Amino acid sequence: MTSLQSLLQDPHARRRTVVIAVALVLTALVPLADTLLPEGWSYALLAAGVVLVMAALLMLARPGGPGPGGSRVKIDGGTRPGAGLLLYLSPVILLNLVYPLVSPAMAAVNVGGVQLTLVVLASSITVPWLAQAACLPAYRAIGDLMAERDMAAITRRFCTTWPAMFVQALPLVVVFALPLWLATRWSFAALATYAALCALHLVFVQSLILANVGSRRGLWAAAWGAYAVALLAAPTVWWLPPLLGALTQIVPMGRGLAAMSLTRLASRDFSADLARGLLLGAVLWADKFVLFLVTDGDFQVVIVFLAMLPAVIAYNYYFVNLAPRVDEAVTDLHRSISEAPLTVLAARSGRLSRTVDRAILSTGAVGMVLTLVISLLLEGLQPVNVLLAVSVGIASWTFMILTLLSYELDYIGEKVLPQVLGGVHLALCVVAFVVITATQSAAGAALAYGALVVADLALVAVAWVLYKRHWSQPEYTLFWRHATSW
Repeated sequence: MTSLQSLLQDPHARRRTVVIAVALVLTALVPLADTLLPEGWSYALLAAGVVLVMAALLMLARPGGPGPGGSRVKIDGGTRPGAGLLLYLSPVILLNLVYPLVSPAMAAVNVGGVQLTLVVLASSITVPWLAQAACLPAYRAIGDLMAERDMAAITRRFCTTWPAMFVQALPLVVVFALPLWLATRWSFAALATYAALCALHLVFVQSLILANVGSRRGLWAAAWGAYAVALLAAPTVWWLPPLLGALTQIVPMGRGLAAMSLTRLASRDFSADLARGLLLGAVLWADKFVLFLVTDGDFQVVIVFLAMLPAVIAYNYYFVNLAPRVDEAVTDLHRSISEAPLTVLAARSGRLSRTVDRAILSTGAVGMVLTLVISLLLEGLQPVNVLLAVSVGIASWTFMILTLLSYELDYIGEKVLPQVLGGVHLALCVVAFVVITATQSAAGAALAYGALVVADLALVAVAWVLYKRHWSQPEYTLFWRHATSW
């Protein structure tokens, strides 16, 4: 009951909750538009989609509400939130523009009897999940330096551990390649190309860690710009984009590269981080990988990727525009614990709790409105695939919300619960796509994603209760629980 009261008592949270509920209901009704509305209403749906795009862009550019201290949080050393988000979304924008242009050239090339397009697609849906696990140990290595924001020291520490960290993470490629081979029975040449692509992208995504830690959005965008240019210029030279993208990050490391060594991270901690990253990343990315396995890549790729875009955009919106506010509020609370009287501490604790609630609900509102936008546009342009788009879109939204709630639980120190949620979600994905065997058809895939929506909404409810239990009194969870356990 307390979990619901927090939504009703805060006007900002209440408005965002209403937006989510209304957009969710309207999105679910979109596939019925042809039945409920008279002929010729497709143009009206397109117009409604365009209007909602404008509303969503306004929400993205103006997150609303001051930071915990009453001031707006600046991103990227003063970059406006809208510009910072645009730079951070460069991979989404650039790759969605370039891939349709280069797909015909890729499809004309075979690797070991498999179209290069399929090999690249398999790698593309593997890398985001792989990256979540492979990059997590780096944050443990540089964690004690991040508060000071001394990028020279962080770069040296990262370079010291990077070579060994890359080698230690390589077994992850086998973890993904083995089920791919069992499901597809690709030839050795095709499987080796897939593994090499994953390994090269592992170099690339790990090279981006410093740009991410330093909030260097321009450097981040430069990496993806180089990647897109290489892909456009030589689409069949599959190894070039990740190498060129990594080069844009390696050169700015400068003198830090002299610190490179084979210093290994502690095996136990490293393995724990890999497992944690795999389970946390499974929520947002496992469904695409499992879908590829059960269909041999024969699914409505464009529709699935378009439908998941709102969740990806909203997820990035959270970390660019809203996460800094949460970080500032946490820092403010830590300062209050050591310096302020109990009355001030209670007020700042409540402020932190509201800040996190608002961040999650604002992200959910943006994601759901964008999902409605995509559904309306597809209903107007390609109604035959709208049921699949709606199912994937709503499912991706639930994955994104569950990921954010898991992240907040992990942030506050609850490491096991998010992994349990991720493991349950992964099991549900496998069951949904294996049991519903007709996923090659749009109707079958829509049914599988619909089943995941029902199951993951239950997981979201559980995660929300757990999240509120720990974030309703963050001063206790962040500090007093640890102090009383000494």
